[in-house]
Amino acid sequence: MTVESAEEEERVRKAETVIRERMTSYESRYGIRDVRDLLSMCVLQFATEAIEGNEHSQGVDDRIADRLKLLEQSLDAALV
Repeated sequence: MTVESAEEEERVRKAETVIRERMTSYESRYGIRDVRDLLSMCVLQFATEAIEGNEHSQGVDDRIADRLKLLEQSLDAALV
């Protein structure tokens, strides 16, 4: 991976820290020592969190769109 900026480097370092912390947690909680198994568990957890975040964002986007539509209807009615 090539790091292009200081901000990107900081994000990569934070990601590394989160991954190491989760691996340590899984290792102590489940007694797993194989690095590939630990990384697989991390990937599964991150993917699940990403899907949950996307679903939440879509719900927020839908609510905002509904409110904007109501606002537009109110403005249209006021201008008539």
